[in-house]
Amino acid sequence: MKKQSWLLYAIPIVMLLLFIAVMISAPLLKKPLGTQDRLLESIQLLEKHVQVKQWSEAKAQADYAMQAWDRIVNRIQFSVERESIYDILGALARMQGGIAAKDDQAIMEEIYYFYALWDNLGD
Repeated sequence: MKKQSWLLYAIPIVMLLLFIAVMISAPLLKKPLGTQDRLLESIQLLEKHVQVKQWSEAKAQADYAMQAWDRIVNRIQFSVERESIYDILGALARMQGGIAAKDDQAIMEEIYYFYALWDNLGD
């Protein structure tokens, strides 16, 4: 009976440590792990393309950014607030809309809003 009593303490402690690790992992998990999830770099390139009004390149970067976000959100969904996920998704969608309308001012506003969201993601 005493051999099993340590499990009464060990299992909850291990589970708490696991939950804490998941909750604080967002800053690490939002970093790129390959070539298909470089979201921040993509937005920086998008900014440069918009500044010189290269709309086809900007559209390609916006599409890549949306795909990269889909990959990143699967990793961080348990360690960040749902509102943050929706805010970033909304900013990316508005960037795509701005590119379709060729509205560089609106896109730049969304890019800088994205930067603020990204910096605070997981903090």
